Amino acid sequence: MLKYLSIKNLILIQHIEINFQNGLSVFTGETGAGKSMILDSLSLISGGRTKSSIKPEKGKKTIITAIIDIHHFTEIKVKLDNIGIETDNEIIIKRILDEYGKSKSFINDTPVSLNTLKDVTDGVIEIHSQFSEQGLLDNTTHIDTLDNFGTNKDILSKLKEIWEDLKSKENLYTSELEEFKKLSETKQTYDYDLKELRNLNAVSGEFEELEKKRKIIKNFIKINETLSKVNNNFSSDSIPGIEKLASENLKLLNSIEDLLDDESIKQIKTLESIILEITEISKFFQNYMHLEEGGKSIDDIEDRISLYKKLSKKHNVSEDDLIEVKELIKSKVISLDNKENKLLEIRNDLNETKEKFINHSDLISSQRLKNCEELDLKVNSEFLDLKLENASFKTFIEKTEYNVKGQDKVTFKLQTNPKSKMDEIKKISSGGELCRIALALKVTADKNKSSILFFDEVDSGIGGAVSAAVGQRLKRLGENRQVCVITHSPQVASVGQNHYKVTKSKFETKLIKLDIEERILEIGRMLSAEEITSEAIEAAKKLIDDSN
Repeated sequence: MLKYLSIKNLILIQHIEINFQNGLSVFTGETGAGKSMILDSLSLISGGRTKSSIKPEKGKKTIITAIIDIHHFTEIKVKLDNIGIETDNEIIIKRILDEYGKSKSFINDTPVSLNTLKDVTDGVIEIHSQFSEQGLLDNTTHIDTLDNFGTNKDILSKLKEIWEDLKSKENLYTSELEEFKKLSETKQTYDYDLKELRNLNAVSGEFEELEKKRKIIKNFIKINETLSKVNNNFSSDSIPGIEKLASENLKLLNSIEDLLDDESIKQIKTLESIILEITEISKFFQNYMHLEEGGKSIDDIEDRISLYKKLSKKHNVSEDDLIEVKELIKSKVISLDNKENKLLEIRNDLNETKEKFINHSDLISSQRLKNCEELDLKVNSEFLDLKLENASFKTFIEKTEYNVKGQDKVTFKLQTNPKSKMDEIKKISSGGELCRIALALKVTADKNKSSILFFDEVDSGIGGAVSAAVGQRLKRLGENRQVCVITHSPQVASVGQNHYKVTKSKFETKLIKLDIEERILEIGRMLSAEEITSEAIEAAKKLIDDSN
């Protein structure tokens, strides 16, 4: 419900304040008094575009302020909560325009963009006039009107719930798929690296031991070369060695032992002992030369050390850390396999949700097909009393891409007379016809909606009984929601629960709320040609009495 509207510095309006009430409010006044400026201000607080004609005078600012009760608009609270604006059951909207055409918007004193303002107020205020971009001229609203007429609300709510679940799962699948693709691009590298590390089969502390063994073996070779010469000196086939020469000397000395003195015999015994020690030493070093270090050659050890160094450099870690690298890569490969399985599960879940959404969409589509026939019948029956007897209304449904409302695109079309073609309403209707068509639809399909309705030129080109029929339908709408109408029809004005008169002096437009006596005079004026006659006053009283 629109509770309050303040308009400052809007063309001829210096300052107007309106405290709105429930039910049907009517706005009357002479042509050109400025009634349309009220609609302009409502368009501005709904996020509408700024017209060049409503820029304020130099040094002034146009300020439109509205207070709206939103306790019936739960979706607005959700939108405000999402953008961090706290609210209870009321919001204050302010739109400020400067002399240069720049615009600022506020909700509860929080600056918001024009798109945010438009999004938040979407569906709160509906303006029906020949220049309005809302209502029937906006084809995207037609599906909501059809659904409000007869589509099962629980199924619609369920469809929205499934749609939100579907979008969430689509986002999850897209995210997981992107991550999987990135990992998959490196899988070949992982497999190759893991194969190298498995071939190495690194063991903790092995690299250090290998380097020690290499050092020993390299020294052993040098020792072996020396010992080979030593052993040759001890005993050789090509030249007499120490051992052979000493043995020959011992043999020679033994042959003359009987001829020698005791001291010489003692030295022979010493030589004999030395020869035995030389033989032992020779055998030791000969055996030492044939030792094998762990069964590995120096080439095997060098190759393994080289592989350790190559892989540690490749992975930028120490040789001992290659074991951890192998386990890490192995875990990544396992993770990739798990992610592929998870991705498959998410995709299957997504497909199940898609199927569920399609099934609900099909169910709703079948309901819409039935509802559109009934809606067309009822709207066309309303046309008879609204002087639209030559017009024909029809609802068209075509398939479109799946969205939160299913797979249907709903378009209302109109044939103004039997010889014309049926086309979109916005292409063929005049301002007065458009408002009456909207009225017929609202009475038929939108009786239980909470949006605030504003009608302009609803009485254009009609009078008498037709105006009375329009007034009665507006009154019926006003029983369950807030309805405002700008009218020149006394029959329409007489059914209003709240009556506002717009007047214009030479330099200023003003607005006043009329009491009962003032209402009688104003409706009398609307009934009179020039001056208000007593007959017009009596007729005005009768119109008001008959409307109650």
